[in-house]
This record gives sequence, C-alpha cells and structure tokens, in this order.
Amino acid sequence: MADYDGLTPGQVLADASVAEFIKSLGLGIAEAQKALDENSVDQIAEFIEPREGLGGKTLLDLGLSPAFYHYQHADITCSLQLSLRVEKNLSLGLNLSGSLNDTTTSSGSSSESESSSESGSSSRTETRQANVEITSASSGVLTVGGQNFPLTGTSPRERIRNLQNALTSSDSAGIARVLYQLEPSPLTITTDAAADKVQVTANTVAFLSGGFDSGILRIGTDADTVYTLDDSPATSATSTAQGSLASYAAHVKIQIEAQGYDTDLYAPDAVLFRTFFETGQHDVPDAQLLGLMRMALAMKQMNFQITIEGFADRQRYANRARSDTLNRQLGDNRAREVRDILLANGAPPALITLTPSRGDTAAAEAGDTVGQNNQAFRKVEIKTPGRTHHWLFVYARSGGPNLNTVEPNKVGDNSADNGFIYLYKPSPLALTGNKVTIDGTDFPLRDSAVSGHATGSPEAYAKNLADDINASASAGLKGSAAGNVVTVSKDGDKFRLTLVTATTRQISLTGSSGVTVTEQFSRSRSSNLTRQHSGNRTVAVGASLDVRYSRQFEMNVTGNSSISARLVSIPAPPQFLETIQDFLKQQD
Repeated sequence: MADYDGLTPGQVLADASVAEFIKSLGLGIAEAQKALDENSVDQIAEFIEPREGLGGKTLLDLGLSPAFYHYQHADITCSLQLSLRVEKNLSLGLNLSGSLNDTTTSSGSSSESESSSESGSSSRTETRQANVEITSASSGVLTVGGQNFPLTGTSPRERIRNLQNALTSSDSAGIARVLYQLEPSPLTITTDAAADKVQVTANTVAFLSGGFDSGILRIGTDADTVYTLDDSPATSATSTAQGSLASYAAHVKIQIEAQGYDTDLYAPDAVLFRTFFETGQHDVPDAQLLGLMRMALAMKQMNFQITIEGFADRQRYANRARSDTLNRQLGDNRAREVRDILLANGAPPALITLTPSRGDTAAAEAGDTVGQNNQAFRKVEIKTPGRTHHWLFVYARSGGPNLNTVEPNKVGDNSADNGFIYLYKPSPLALTGNKVTIDGTDFPLRDSAVSGHATGSPEAYAKNLADDINASASAGLKGSAAGNVVTVSKDGDKFRLTLVTATTRQISLTGSSGVTVTEQFSRSRSSNLTRQHSGNRTVAVGASLDVRYSRQFEMNVTGNSSISARLVSIPAPPQFLETIQDFLKQQD
C-alpha cells in the first residue's frame, strides 16, 4: 500500500486506479462477444449432421443455419466511494538515575577537617470531627466509645452546655472540643408590654432594664467645658483645654471619675467592647450580658455601625494537637453569639457586620506561643468603623450620684461638640398583668426571685418565662434563659454539635431519644518526616529515554457498477454458408 500520510484526496483517488477499473469493464464486453461467436461456430456440427427423421438430410439442407449474436452497443456506469484513515501514536518515557561519590582528602603542613550532621523528625496527628444532632426537647443519652453521657438540665441550653462540659472534661471520652449551634424555627412572638420594657424577635424575648444610669459622652473639641452629671445632689466636672484632643479626653476621664463615677475611654480607632470566653467555649458569660444590652440600645438610638470579630488563643486540644480551621470556626461561633444577643436586645441587623475570624492569628502575631492558655485572646471585639470622636462611657455607681440632668446634652446632635450623646435610664420592671404570646399560647410574666436574681429584675423575668415555657407540654416549645434574654425553639428544633478529637484511637458514637449521630469520626491520619544530613555525600544520577512511534493506515474503497448492452441476432454470413456447403459436397 502507498504511504498515504500527507496525500491530498485527489492524489489518493488517482492511486485507486479508477481508469483500470473502467478498462476492465470494457474488456469484459469484448470477451463476452468472443464467447458468443465461438458458441455459434460450435453449433455447426449440429447443423451438418444427417438426421434419420429428416430422410438423411441435415438442418442446413432444410435451410436452417446457426445464428450469430452481436452487441450493437453497451453503456458502462461506474461509481466509487473511498475513505482513508491515518493514525499516529507517539509515546515517550524518561527515567533518571545515577550515582556520584565525592571524597576529598588533603594533607600538608597544616590540616583542617570539618564534619557536620543534622537530623530531625516531625510528627503530626490531624484532628478528627464527628457531627451530632440533638433536639431541643431531648433528654436522651449520647454514647461515646461505650461511655454514656446523659443530657441533664431544665432547659435546652443548660442540657447542651452540661453535655459540652462533660465530654471535654472526660479523659476516657477523648473529646477535645465541642462546638454547637441551635437552628430554631421562626415563631410568632408578641407582647402587650411596653416596647422599651420587653423586646421580642422571631425566637427571643428580652427584658430591658436593670443596673444603674449610664451614658456616652462625645469628646470632639479640645475646649474648656463644664459637664453637669446630676442635679440631686448637684454634681459636675470642670475640664480645661489640654493642647490635643487625646490629652483632653484623658483629662475629662479623670475629672468625671473624681466625682464618683466609673468610666471607659475609647479613641476613634479603639475597640469599643470586648468579651472573653472560657477555653473551647463560645457562650457569652452572664457578666457581659448587661453591657451588650446597653450596646444594643445605644445602637438603636444612635444608629451607628459596628463590626464583630471572634478570636482564639493557641492552646492545644487535650495537650496534643491544634487546628487552624477549628480555631477560626470557634472564633466565628463566638462572634455569632455576641451578634445574636445584640439582635435580641433590639440592635438593628443592618448595623452589624460579622468579620470572618482569623482564629488564633492575632495571638501568633502578638508573640503568643503554641500551647499557651491565654484568655486575652479568647475574645470577641466590637469596633465602630468611621468613628472620628473620642467616646467616654460613664457609669453611675451603687449608692453614688446618677446621671439625671446632664449638660451639655447633645443627644441626636451629629456635630463634633462635646456633650452626652446617649443616656441609659433604667427603671423598675413592673410587668404584672402583662404577657408574652408565642404561636398562640399566652405566658403571663412573673417577677418572682429565682436563682439568685432579685424580684422584678430582668434576669428573674427571663428565668420565670423560660420555666413556664418548658412546663407547658401542650405548647410544644422550649425556652432557655441567658441573663435578660430568653431563646425560644420548638421541641423538634435541633442543636448541631461538632465533636473534635485529637486521639488516634477509634471512637464510635450512638444516641437515643432525640440524639442522632449524623457523621462518625473518620479514621485518624498521621504523617511522619525524618531527615538526616552528614558530611559524607553520595549522589546518584542517571537517565534513560524510551521513545515509541507508530503509524496505522486504513483505506476502504466501495462502489457499484452497471453495464447496459443491446444484443441482436444476425444470420450467418453467406460466404460462411457457401464454404460449408462446398465442404460437404467434397465429402460426398
């Protein structure tokens, strides 16, 4: 077969010898004519044979003669279909290997020798996660590695927190961290209490009171100013210009504290609020809840933007491992907890931005070492982007002067003038006769003292409401109180728990009565690296190259042809018959 690689279709068609094919068809007609003529000649013997039935006469004597046939004309039709496929294959293999041994020895009037060795090893065990779902109404058991951990407590939040503490404090369980998040169904919650006393959302009820008077003093001008703080008894603080706004703000702080108040000063770019957490946990401590309530009320009145970011320290889980990913997840959970408390207390959602957590990066940047137990980095920070003035938070002390009649009073004023721009005036909660209605079920508000909280306090109202919700089996609801806020969910709403372990042993999880294991711990993964270097070196280098090239050709020719011919009969030539007759006479 010809080499068809690179040929054009016309060149391939020429190579197919179409002319030869047509020539063969024409020669076929000629050979057929020849065969007809020879057949006619062969019949002569029959025509010259005497026949007894004819009285010894021949067919020729009777005037018969053999017929001759002739192709008067012939039409030849020919069609071809040609296909060609050329396939190439090239493979290349390369292997490198080799060796080099270099040893140098020198001697002389002086000698010097040097040798070095370096060895090291590292081992890392990855943390593993499992996921569990627990319904709000569940009082079942989570079994971890054969050990039972029952859900105990009077509210969903209390049961989950007790489970979290039990799991992380049990060495045999091997659980280093537990993160959780409630996914409540939206409810219809209303109240007939005044809006400045009771704040409701789709899943929370907050009681807004308690504590002492407080306010925010804006310091935007370095100028002599007299600040009136209370009118009974008359209390004021006198300030003088200090040459710079920062120095003046610090001066005002000192002057007001001298009148019997507590203060916190925040420069324009300073963190406005911090709250700290226990190791591995993301519940906001109860001591921080009042400050967040005041923050929410200030945001609602002053309409300022905030950002919230959560952090973690650099502790190892159970003194074995740590995870950057899980530290960021923990930081995000802490930030969400703070945001949810602000929202429950009435902070507008549009004013809050969650900043993705960097985990323990801030601790690392500050020089905190891995494994360090440092609460300073287990925190959430609230900042006020775009703020250009110093803010001085002023708090009245128990038994001291309050913030009754203040001057300069700049509430609602957006200038840079010095003065109070926010005032929080707590008043006793008298909610007897009021109620909260949740999905059609009424819950009267009770002020009884509970769990160390005084009668009529926001915390007492919250705890009583949560207890009443949990005691109502027909409502199908569950309530959890945290400070002045009650979080309400349906019985079937779920807490999603993430369990983290650093141990390499296999841990199986099972649950009962509303406890569902959605993902078991995966198998442990570990990586080990050992390196060693010495002054004696051996290097191996080599190369081999394997090249394979193949080509495959395939050509198919298909077609059809037809011949249309007209065949006519003609008498034998007279000369032929005469010659036959003369021959027969001579034989006689």
